[in-house]
Order: sequence, then C-alpha cells, then structure tokens
Amino acid sequence: MNSSLQVAPNRWAAPLILLLLGFVWGSSFILMKMGLFARDGSALFPPTQLAALRMAIAGVTLLPIGLKHFRRLTPEQWKWVAIVGVVGSFIPALLFAIAQTQLPSAVAGMLNALTPLWTLLIAIAVFGVHFHRGQLIGLGFGLIGTIGLIWNPEASFEAAWGSGALLVLATICYGTSVNITREKLQTLKGPVIASCSLGLVSLPAAIWFLTGDIPSLIATHPDGLRGFIAIVALAAFGTAGALVLFNQVIAWTNSVFAASVTYIIPVFATFWGWMDGESLRASHLIAGSLILVGVWITHRAGRAAKRSSNGPTGAESKA
Repeated sequence: MNSSLQVAPNRWAAPLILLLLGFVWGSSFILMKMGLFARDGSALFPPTQLAALRMAIAGVTLLPIGLKHFRRLTPEQWKWVAIVGVVGSFIPALLFAIAQTQLPSAVAGMLNALTPLWTLLIAIAVFGVHFHRGQLIGLGFGLIGTIGLIWNPEASFEAAWGSGALLVLATICYGTSVNITREKLQTLKGPVIASCSLGLVSLPAAIWFLTGDIPSLIATHPDGLRGFIAIVALAAFGTAGALVLFNQVIAWTNSVFAASVTYIIPVFATFWGWMDGESLRASHLIAGSLILVGVWITHRAGRAAKRSSNGPTGAESKA
C-alpha cells in the first residue's frame, strides 16, 4: 500500500501531472535559449544576468509561502536552506545559462538527465549510502553517454568540452542539493524549502539584474520583451509552479515514481530543439539514450537493493 497520506482523485491524475512536468521542465531549455538569443541568432540577454532574473522571479512567485514559514525555521535549518538556495538553484541557473550560449538546448536537456546519477554518487561518497553493483553499471552507461554528448569534433574545445563540463557541474550541484535536503532538511516540506531557499537568493539576484543591461534591453531591443516573457514563464512555471506539482505527485505516489520524470524531460527538450532547427546528430540521440538507460538501470538496481536489505517483511509491507 502507498505510504502517502494523500490519495489522488483518480488513477490518471499522477501520470498526467508527471507528463505535464516533463513538458514544463523539458521546455525550460528552449525558453532559456529565447532569453539568450534574438530571432536572428545574435546575443540578447547576458547569461549571468538572465540567471539572476530567473531566480528573482522564482523567489517572488513563491514569496507568499516563504513569508508564512520563514520565522519557523531554526538557525541550523536556515544554514542548510541557504546552501540549497545557492548550490541547488542559483549556481546551476548560472551554469546552464552560460553553457547554453555554446551548446544546443536539446543537448542541455539530455545532460540534465545526469542528475539522478550524481545524486547517487554523492549519497554513496559523502553520506555512506549502501549501493548495489548494478547501480555502478548504470553509472557507467551514464558516463559513456555524457562523453558522447559532449564530444564534437567540429566544435572548439571551449564550445564542446568547456560548456559540457559546466552542465555536468550543474547536475552535480543538483545532486548535492537533493542529498542535503534529504539528510539535513527532512523535517521540512518541499514547498517550504523551495520558497525559503529561493527567497534568500532572490534579493541579491534582483539587484544583480536590475543594475545590469536587461532592463534597457527589454525596453529597446526588438526581441527584448519576447525574451523577458520567456524567462518569466521559465521562472514562474518551470521553477516555482513545477515544484508544487512535483511535490504533489510525490504525495500521491512515491519519490521513485516521481523521479521517472527524468525520462520524459529529454524527449520534450529534444523536440523543441528540433522544432527550432538545432543541428542534432545521430550520436546525440544515441548518447542521450545511453544516459537514460543508465538512469533506468540505477533506479532498478537501487530498488532491488532496498528490497533485499529490508527483507520480505521490511519496506515492502508498509501500511
């Protein structure tokens, strides 16, 4: 029986919301691209300022939740919430924005699927989580897929390996944030962590973009308003709104089911990249598929290890 105290209104609610989440998060990479580049392919918003704008809008969107809960957090909780805000949100937003000035949005979406693999590696290396041999096989597939995605003999080292490394680092940040949330903030609900962590980084982020070039570009550049609307949608729906839906799916089902959104995101990211005329090689699709296979093997081996460690009367017999 599902351990969640909440029950979905019908059996299709959770799968449909999961599909919607895959669409929203899979579309975030093309929205970022619309903020980075004008219609003619020239640069639009500076990537670091774009990331700051994204964080500021996301923080404001969740401000009502943050104001309700911020006084209830202990100093110890605030320390870890601040780390989650910087490591789990602000730094990855910067890295993705910078990297997407060199890499196609579809490739960025595929590399984003590395997050569960890094989450596992950090859990094993830092927090002493036990692992199954099959999980290492899954990590191997993910590594091969990553090399295949980044490798491009036609591009410069900076454009291919440099930008690819930034995205890998971003997924390491995501994996670190997930582990900190699970190990240090397990008594707090997801929306509270997100609203408070984003609230902490939103003020310096707002100052950053307001004192930069974006406000004038919105007013004067022919594609300025288009880019601004894209980043507003990215922040409000892809960062703030999607979080609420994701936690609802977890409440209705479990974290394993919710994590399967990892397989859906690259599909939509690749579709939007193709629609936008991005040049995708067959090697990109093969490498992206290898990453997804690695994630699937890792999840499957992890569930098998959990069943064997708990025994027939352990976690499998939850009330």
